[in-house]
Amino acid sequence: MPQPGMRDDQRAIAEAIARSWRRCMVKGVDEQAPGEDQIITAQELAQRLEKNRLLLTHAEPEMLTLSEQIAHTRSLVILTDSEGVILRTRGEGVEENQIRASLLPGASWSEEHRGTNAIGTALVERLPISVQGAEHFMAYHHSLSCSAVPIFAANNHLVATLDVSNDLNAPQQHTLALVKMAAQMVENRLFHATAEGEIGVHFHVRPEFIGTLWEGVALFDAQGQLQAINRSGQFQFGLPLDQDVLSARRIPFEDIFDESWLAFKQRGLSSDVLFPLRLRNGARLFARVSSQQAPGIASQQAPGIASRPVQSVPRESAASLELLDSGDPQLKMAISQVKQVLNRDIPVLILGETGAGKELFSRAIHDASVRRAQPFIAVNCAALPEGLIEAELFGYEEGAYTGAKRKGNVGKIQQADGGTLFLDEIGDMPLSLQARLLRVLQERSVTPLGSSKSIPVNFILLSATNQKLKDKVAAGEFRSDLYYRINGLTVQLPALRQRQDMSRLIQMILQIEQAPQVTLSDEVLAVFAAHPWPGNVRQLHNVLRTAVALADGGVIERQHLTHDFLDEMAVEAERDPVLQPVLTLKAQSDEAIRVAMQQQAGNVSAVARQLGMSRNTLYRRLKALNLN
Repeated sequence: MPQPGMRDDQRAIAEAIARSWRRCMVKGVDEQAPGEDQIITAQELAQRLEKNRLLLTHAEPEMLTLSEQIAHTRSLVILTDSEGVILRTRGEGVEENQIRASLLPGASWSEEHRGTNAIGTALVERLPISVQGAEHFMAYHHSLSCSAVPIFAANNHLVATLDVSNDLNAPQQHTLALVKMAAQMVENRLFHATAEGEIGVHFHVRPEFIGTLWEGVALFDAQGQLQAINRSGQFQFGLPLDQDVLSARRIPFEDIFDESWLAFKQRGLSSDVLFPLRLRNGARLFARVSSQQAPGIASQQAPGIASRPVQSVPRESAASLELLDSGDPQLKMAISQVKQVLNRDIPVLILGETGAGKELFSRAIHDASVRRAQPFIAVNCAALPEGLIEAELFGYEEGAYTGAKRKGNVGKIQQADGGTLFLDEIGDMPLSLQARLLRVLQERSVTPLGSSKSIPVNFILLSATNQKLKDKVAAGEFRSDLYYRINGLTVQLPALRQRQDMSRLIQMILQIEQAPQVTLSDEVLAVFAAHPWPGNVRQLHNVLRTAVALADGGVIERQHLTHDFLDEMAVEAERDPVLQPVLTLKAQSDEAIRVAMQQQAGNVSAVARQLGMSRNTLYRRLKALNLN
C-alpha cells in the first residue's frame, strides 16, 4: 500500500501493484506455482519475431545502449511483445539458474501467467512499473528486481515493453529512469518509421525542445485531418493517453489550433522555420513543419505549403542568438560581432575546440538571418572520406563514377542555394577540393561531377575549425587564397573551462532535458567548476543528460556522475595543484575499492556490482592501485 511521504511516481507504482494483486487474487493465480518457463513453441516464437520485425529493428540500438549503461550490474535487458512474451534479451542476466531459464525468449510474463510482475503489470496499467522482491505475486519471483516501461506506436497503440531485471540483492536505484529514456527513444523511432500523413507539425511550448526526444509530432492529410500523433503530442494537446483518440474519427486541424487549415497553409512555412502557433485554449506553442512523402519523417518542403518571401518570417524564429547569450563575455562579443555583419553577405569563420558548439552557433546565425526560411546545409569535412567528399559537395550526374546513383545526386552546395552552407572542420578539406571550392565562391556557380553545365548558386558561407588555419597555410596544407575568401569575419568560441556562465549554461541544458526542477549538489558544482572539460559543452550536456536520468528528478549528487568522468577529473587534478581538492574524491574512491576488495575476497565482479562500476573501469583502477 502507498506510504506517507512517497513521491507521486512512487505512489502511482504502489497503487498499480496493489491493483495487480487484487486482479491476481480474483483470477485465482497460484502464488506458489513455479510457472511454465517456455510458454510458446519455437515455431510460435519465430512467428512473433517476424510479426515484430520492425519493433526489433528499432529497439535493438536502444537495448544495446541500455545494456552498456548497466553492464556492471549483472542485469538483463528484455524486450517483449504486446502480450508480454519475451522476444529478445541482452546482458549477463541473473545468477539463479532457475530464474534465468524463465527469462529466455519465448517465455510469457503476462499477469495471467506470472502474477504481479513489472512486464505484465506495465502492460495492464500502461504505466512504467518497478516491482521489487516480495512485491511479485508469485513467491518464485521474490529474488528478482524488475523495472518495465510500456512502448507505444502511433496513436497510442501498445506494442511492447522494455524491461531490466536483476537479482534483488543488487538493485539499482535509477534503473527505471534509464529504462524510461530508452523506451522513449524506441517510441520515437517507431513513430517516425510507421506514422503516415502528408504534413507534419513538430511542436513544443519551448522552442529548444523541437527536434528532441520530447517534441510533439502531429501528422495531417492534405485536407487538414489529423492522421497520427505521438504521445508527447497527445499530452500537450490534452488528449487522453489511455486510448486511441483517432479510432472513432479524424480530428480537424481547426479543432486543435486557433487557425484555419487554409490560413496555416497560406503562411508558406518551410521546414527550417520555427513559428508560433496557438491552441484553441489560447496556449502558445512553437512549431515547424515537415512533409511526409512516405511513412517516416522527410525533411523537404510540405506539399501545399508554398515558399514565401523570407522577410515575412515571424521574428520568434530569430531568437537563437539571444538564447545562446548566457552571460559569458567572450561569447557575448562573438554574438555582437556576428550581428553587425548579419545579412551583408560576409562569410564567417568560427574558431573553437571540438564540442564548443560551433554548429549550434552557425545554426543560430542562419536562424537570425533573412535566409532563415531557406535551407541550412551542414557538411562535416572531417567525417567524409576523401573519395566521397567531392561528390557530396558538388554532386554528380548519372554514370559519373562506378557506384553512382542512376539519376545522379544534387550536391550540398546546390542544396544550400538561397540559404546557408556550413562547412564544419574545413581545415580537414583536401587541397584538391579547396581549389574547386574557391572557384565556386568566386564564380557563384557549381559544376557537378560528370557534367559540363554550371549551375548558379547563392548562399551565405559559414565555416568552422578547431585548427590554426594560419599555421596550415604556412605549412602549405591550406590555400591562402581560400583562407582569405572564407575569413570575412573570424569569431572565437570559448572553451567551456574558460567560460564564466557555467551556472546559466547548466540551467539551459536542464531546461532542454525537461528537468528544470533538478538541482546540483555543492560537491557536484565544485567538481564541474574544476573539471577541464576536454569535450566542452557537448561533454557537459552528455554528463548532465545521464545524471538527470540517474537522479530521477531529484538532486544530482556525486554518485550520479559516471566513473569515467570522475577518473578524467582525478587524472587532471594530479597534474594541477589548483585542483588538489578533487584528489580527495579520488582518495575516497580508492579507499572504497580497497575495502570492497577485502569484503568480496577479491571477487572483481562482486566488487563492480557493489560499487556500481563497470568491470573495465575497475580493472583499470585496480592496476593503478597495484591490487590486480
